[in-house]
Amino acid sequence: MKRLNPLYLIFLALTTVFVSFYVLNNTKKEYIEKVSEFNTFEQKAKDYKSLKQQWSDKKYANNTINAIIKNRAFSKEKILFVETGDVLKVKIESNDPKILDNFLNKILNKPLVLKKLDIKKDSINLEVSVK
Repeated sequence: MKRLNPLYLIFLALTTVFVSFYVLNNTKKEYIEKVSEFNTFEQKAKDYKSLKQQWSDKKYANNTINAIIKNRAFSKEKILFVETGDVLKVKIESNDPKILDNFLNKILNKPLVLKKLDIKKDSINLEVSVK
């Protein structure tokens, strides 16, 4: 029976050790990459939840619209504000286009979900969704 050369066994053992370390290193890199992806996904989920709560907050939308309506610039204008379920309806009528433009700018610069926006020459009619 032929004997195995001990150098072959040592070479085989070293090759197995190097391949094992190489595979382990690649697995570590993949794990670190997956953890990083998970952390970014988790952060995006938290941001989404925060934005969803902020944009669909009924109390905030109601207070914001009331503050805009009570502004001195709109005190002489005919404003109708109705709250129905999960929709806030606002209608402003004015013959002055600057006042209507100012009102529209104030509404559009706030984080509100506009369901409907109807702009006419002498009025603005809008619906704000608060789901």
